[in-house]
Amino acid sequence: MSKITAEYRLERAENNKIIIRFRKQNRDLSRYFTDFSVPEPISEEVLDALIGEALSGCGESPAVSAREIGRDELALQTDTEDEKALATFIQAFLDALGRFYEENEIHITRMFGSFVYIKRTGSGLEALKATPVPIRYCPLMRQLLREVGGKTAESLLASVESGDAANQTGLMTELINEVVIKGGYFDTSRPLNSCEANVLFGASETMSTAFRSGLLDAAVIVSNNLGTIITTNDSNTQGAVKRMTGLFLTSPSREIVATALKAKIIPVFPHTAVIDQLEGVKLAIALGYKRIAVSVAWMDNILLSEISKLEKDGVTLYKFGLCSTGIDEANADAMQKHADLIWSCASKVVRSSIEPEAIAQVGVKIPVHIMSEKGWRLVRNHLELTTKDRTGKTVSYESVVCSKGGEKPVVLNDGNEFRVMAAKQLRGCPDCPHPCV
Repeated sequence: MSKITAEYRLERAENNKIIIRFRKQNRDLSRYFTDFSVPEPISEEVLDALIGEALSGCGESPAVSAREIGRDELALQTDTEDEKALATFIQAFLDALGRFYEENEIHITRMFGSFVYIKRTGSGLEALKATPVPIRYCPLMRQLLREVGGKTAESLLASVESGDAANQTGLMTELINEVVIKGGYFDTSRPLNSCEANVLFGASETMSTAFRSGLLDAAVIVSNNLGTIITTNDSNTQGAVKRMTGLFLTSPSREIVATALKAKIIPVFPHTAVIDQLEGVKLAIALGYKRIAVSVAWMDNILLSEISKLEKDGVTLYKFGLCSTGIDEANADAMQKHADLIWSCASKVVRSSIEPEAIAQVGVKIPVHIMSEKGWRLVRNHLELTTKDRTGKTVSYESVVCSKGGEKPVVLNDGNEFRVMAAKQLRGCPDCPHPCV
């Protein structure tokens, strides 16, 4: 079958019959929660029902003689050797699988280092579980909570700064319900085009200005109810994420998939909303894109080493390492070796191991570390366009020389303009996140 897709693959069994391997959601939550789990939603009975639903909708179709439910895949053994005979069944099964996941909706998001479990219940979408906030202070956290306002935000800020973990988790779920869910972050009728920059040096903002300057023709990012997506211009890159603070599991929505396609966004897993940035880059390359940005978050930064191997045959990849709070040494090593831009967040290992290897830096409180000349190319472009947007002035940063050590250039936001100074001139930062983890 010639269709380019990440949602399934075909292979031959020893008897030459075809096995269909469908990508499924991995709902093992032990990665995020040590004391909480949810059952695998696709049981043998559910899988039989999905197969039956698909077969009933496609007339004559090859029989499925065996099935297997894996962590990441569903394997269906068919009784045919003809790939073309499977086309209608495959589409019908994907449709049934998509409806199932949409009806059994869950999400894992992250705010201030706390993982939050969200589920569709009888009363609507609801945050049900959160982990304690691993840090005591963060200037961004303080700013956002004060912007949000209200009793819950004030109480959460106080509990975090006092280290009151017992109350944090309940307050975090309340905040997600009051601000994130009611604010429409998971609204499947939301628009996916936007030119509004939400933070000065966010990943999507940097990608969006790169699109404006013709440095990119695709970006592999993540969006609520869509999973991994490929964006193709500045407005759909910015609009697809808004002020999302971290997304690690999500559920599909047919409504938002239709909106995405109209907005020239390509969902990599439209029926399952799987998050897999490696497969997203592979698909973007298969579709013919050559200048691709990709963002990878938290422990998935380990994928950067595999993603880097795809940078060949005229393909240029700009690799963003995000959500680094709490990462381990293996992920830090992958980021240091392969990422072009790294957001420090409240990561101890980023500050101790990665910061000294950076060739430039943006910001001091929560730095963005530039690790390569490619990364600086995007940052320089972002500085120039942002300066032009803010002041109307044309300012070039081409004279800035990237280097490690004391001469490393550090870009500071100084009112409406940017100021560049050497790292050795910086004083200690009294307003940085602490403790780093």
